[in-house]
Amino acid sequence: MIQRLDDPGGMFNMYEQHTVHAVILTGGRSSRMGGRHKPGILIDGRSVIDRTVATLWSAAPSAQVIIAGTDDGLSPNSRDQVDVVREDPPFSGPLAGVAAALDAIPASDGVVILLGGDLPFLSSTTMSKLVAAAIDGEEVASCVDATGHLQYLCAAWPQRILRAQLEQVGDPAGVPLRALFKGLTPELVECDPDELRDIDTPYDLARAVTTADGRPVPESLLATVDRFEDEHGQSVAGLSPGQTAEILDFARKVKYAPSEANPAVAAFLAGQLAGTQEGLSVGEALDRVLDAVVSGGQTGDIHESADHLARGGDVGSLPGTDQ
Repeated sequence: MIQRLDDPGGMFNMYEQHTVHAVILTGGRSSRMGGRHKPGILIDGRSVIDRTVATLWSAAPSAQVIIAGTDDGLSPNSRDQVDVVREDPPFSGPLAGVAAALDAIPASDGVVILLGGDLPFLSSTTMSKLVAAAIDGEEVASCVDATGHLQYLCAAWPQRILRAQLEQVGDPAGVPLRALFKGLTPELVECDPDELRDIDTPYDLARAVTTADGRPVPESLLATVDRFEDEHGQSVAGLSPGQTAEILDFARKVKYAPSEANPAVAAFLAGQLAGTQEGLSVGEALDRVLDAVVSGGQTGDIHESADHLARGGDVGSLPGTDQ
């Protein structure tokens, strides 16, 4: 149930009590992230899925949350308060995930919120507006992104309409999510397009990461990386997109480690180790650099190692490496 919120603007003054369920879809393969589970990615020390659940409960404190897919990345406290279902068969598409979640929801005149598992920036204000629009207009409510495209996985549905649309689809396996919207005219809710930024690729992740002093990663730097890959037809340092994402996330850990080391320099070292030392996995490279940072690597030590590699020095001569 969602209780009437403290809302000076009057958005919820019409509603005393409404049943609200929220379905977060997390069952995809995350292929563009190299197979890395997108909802479990950390941004500022918190997983994407934890951010989404917190936003939901801020807008609808008593909403029942259902994870359609896997709850990997969810904190133990949140995991105890949500239900988890799985589409059948696994990886049969988001619409199959919606169907599995609806099977776990008692029929009512309430609202069902459908969300993707990779929307870490969605605000509780937008969530509240979506729910209010779905209740008030008796129509599905959604948002459009910066390109004007309707966001199928940022929507609030009157439950009876959602069930009716799903029944018309028939077997949901492999059917695109837009089929749910066939014949409907969604109520559009205005929101900041930045809230709809998802995390589909390593460079979406990079854009969500901030530098050590809290500034966003410069777009010019990301554009340079993109141009390099376009011109040379290969990933940076010979790493896969998933490995690149792992190193970018590693930079966040270094930022909060008990050391003065620059996270960008530490990530550079990890990339150099993984890309140049045969037989060394990205995970092993990250462990070695993190050990050096935490166990005594001061800013000067890390920078000296970076300079050594930049001059073409031998990777094997760095601390913790073997030839």
